Amino acid sequence: MNDFATTNRSKLGTLVKEYKLSPARVRQLILLIFLSAGMATVCWVPAIFELNESLTARVGIAILGLFVALPMFAGIYQLFRLGGVSLSLYENGFIYRRQGREYRTSWDEIDSFIQESACRITKKDGEVIEFGPGIEGVEEIVEEIREQTMQRMLPQTKTAIQNGSSILFRGLHPFGKWSPGRTLNNFAFASSGYSVDSQGITDIDKKNSIAWKDVKAYGIRQEKMGRVPVDLFVIQAEKDCFQTRLGLLSNAHVLLALCAEMTGLNPMDHG
Repeated sequence: MNDFATTNRSKLGTLVKEYKLSPARVRQLILLIFLSAGMATVCWVPAIFELNESLTARVGIAILGLFVALPMFAGIYQLFRLGGVSLSLYENGFIYRRQGREYRTSWDEIDSFIQESACRITKKDGEVIEFGPGIEGVEEIVEEIREQTMQRMLPQTKTAIQNGSSILFRGLHPFGKWSPGRTLNNFAFASSGYSVDSQGITDIDKKNSIAWKDVKAYGIRQEKMGRVPVDLFVIQAEKDCFQTRLGLLSNAHVLLALCAEMTGLNPMDHG
């Protein structure tokens, strides 16, 4: 190991715990691959060997087999991405490894944190670190990241607001900003996020604001996206209500804590 890597690792402090690839996740992917492959084979065998069928029918069955095989290809890709996955948690940060590469960060280097099915960390230098449910014990890691970033970000945010600054809590647009994407983003409860200052909170997309003194309730509410339940960040006043997908909002945990500080209210019940 070179001197730079040794010095960089030492800044992270004492090793707390090692997290490895989840065997349960691997089993799920292998089962998905075999099931999809079996169903695709049921389509492909007649397409190849049933010579009595017309060419058009055989081609149609083969194409159907390709669609049935899509989960197989996705599972193989996921297994490839999980190669060599592990995460070392230190007292001052963590090192994430995947496919022979190392991604390291201290708690002080984290600029934003988003967590839904996968965790997305953006460092202050712009580097992005993403990891998901392939790691065993990922819930413990997420809880530690929330706690450590909260300890640092909430005081910094409050100080900046007291000094007259506004703070952005940006949202992700998973389907982009092209015209059909906007419709899909609305369906997915995705927004551009919020700007917060000492007076209140402003919806970046709608350009309207809710003053802290007018807030009646805030918290997490569950809605259905089609048939899938999703958690929303919600803040409402007498005549207005903002809401966005919690898992697509950067530093949502800090914004929730800030709402408590600025309004003096308890969060609404989840559900």
